[in-house]
Amino acid sequence: MPTKDEFNNERTLREERSYVEMIGTLADLQTWYDQYRLKTDVIPAEWDRIEAAIPVRPPQKVVSIRLDEDVARWFRAMGLGHQRRMNAVLRAYMLATISRVIESKKNLDWKGDPMRGR
Repeated sequence: MPTKDEFNNERTLREERSYVEMIGTLADLQTWYDQYRLKTDVIPAEWDRIEAAIPVRPPQKVVSIRLDEDVARWFRAMGLGHQRRMNAVLRAYMLATISRVIESKKNLDWKGDPMRGR
């Protein structure tokens, strides 16, 4: 595995913007998860329906997706908004690959080594 010094740490403007957006998305997911775990009966049931009344999300495309049964069950067990959380997880992964926080196949050469300067 390459060391940190072997990677070109300079990102393009697009990669840097994606990195910043990814960090924000991950922070939002962490905040949601922390609040979800601390949630008690003290919070009224109507609280979960408030965000549905505020249409501030970007337009979405309806797609059909096949998930492993345990993955679908785990997200559904989180309750209302589970599809938005799935989307947020996918967005974080997308931004991580665009910003080169994690390497994708398109960032590797034919031998599987990281490509530099591309």
